[in-house]
Amino acid sequence: MPEPPIPSFAADPFPLGTLLEGKIRLEKILGRGAMGVVYLATDLFLERRVAVKVLKLKTVRNPDAIERFRREAVAMAHINHPNVVQIFSFGEKDDYYYFLMEHIPGRNLADLVEDYASRHDALPLDVAIGIIAQICAGLGAVHAKGIAHRDVKPANVLLANDNFRVALTDFGLTSLSPSSRDRLVEGTPLYLAPERIRTEDLPMDRQHLPDIYAIGCIFFELLTGHPPYECDSLVELLDMHLHEEIPRITAERPDLPLYVDTIVQNAMAKDYGRRYRSCEALRTELLQFRMPSRTEKYTRPLLLLLDADTVDGEALRSALRTQLPNIHVLSSPDPEDAIATAMQERPDVIFVTDQLNGFSLLELCSRLQSSRVPVFLFLSSADNSLVFLYRELGVRGVFVKPYPMTAILDLVRKTLTEKN
Repeated sequence: MPEPPIPSFAADPFPLGTLLEGKIRLEKILGRGAMGVVYLATDLFLERRVAVKVLKLKTVRNPDAIERFRREAVAMAHINHPNVVQIFSFGEKDDYYYFLMEHIPGRNLADLVEDYASRHDALPLDVAIGIIAQICAGLGAVHAKGIAHRDVKPANVLLANDNFRVALTDFGLTSLSPSSRDRLVEGTPLYLAPERIRTEDLPMDRQHLPDIYAIGCIFFELLTGHPPYECDSLVELLDMHLHEEIPRITAERPDLPLYVDTIVQNAMAKDYGRRYRSCEALRTELLQFRMPSRTEKYTRPLLLLLDADTVDGEALRSALRTQLPNIHVLSSPDPEDAIATAMQERPDVIFVTDQLNGFSLLELCSRLQSSRVPVFLFLSSADNSLVFLYRELGVRGVFVKPYPMTAILDLVRKTLTEKN
């Protein structure tokens, strides 16, 4: 069901129906901000929909605001990239400045996050990676022109309805050159880099790094439903950006791989010299995890069995092959080799027996934890003093001889169904 249009008010710069340039007819309000109003309009000559952003203030009231508005239009006009909203023209009517830009039917990223949060749901990792990769691509094109956005946040990222295209907009705080240094703290506090809070004069080749910090904040928010730092007090919030440890996504979502924490840590490093040096570097690393260059050696679903060729291991293999003929069982008697295989191949399930030539099961479970693959232990005898430690290390289930094969097979089926 389409959302009702935002009504027009007397305080808006132009009433609906106004013609700009004799051909751009304003049809409804798409949104209002502190400084501007965005209209949906029709270009009567080219017969297409466009968006029109109009500065609320008249030219005689605030020259600084006018210059900032013009600067936003100039910044957007410098970029021709699918992940940046395209600008068509800049103009003035009745002492109000405006610019025309492409209309992208859809919503912004803040609305998407709110929608998932309202359903107590989590954004899928692949979707979050796809969004961040497009933000990086667009912002990289912006940075290549010597422009820093300076207000990267979910509300300034548009999502198209039809093709999931992501596009950056709202360059109102942009810096067009390294000499443009505003001494006030400007931007959205939830995504503000420490050096911006300290109003540091960044070197010419580092002007874009606060934008990368903001991308890290957004990636965190997409996967958790909230920004990395939240506080009712603005002073305390800024202090958290300056001094508080960067939170871990996997502390809230243990279902996600550990590399998401690494990416956020590298993007949000307090010392900007330790961040990704470019959006492309961040994007490349992100996509390497999502689309690894290696080709899979094994068919799916894949089960990795760590067992030193024992009778118990053979019994497990026989039951799996008989009852689950579509599953590929890969056996390994060497724990170090098995760990490497688990990290590289990411099997769907891992079975571990306790007969591993003296190798510590606790150490093994600890090292397998980072693979984020469900692990099941098969013990020759019960040791209640250690079972809780195995579970603390992420082991999904512990079985003791005689093994309940029917229950084990049902659990494998359930695990595979959950993964798919």
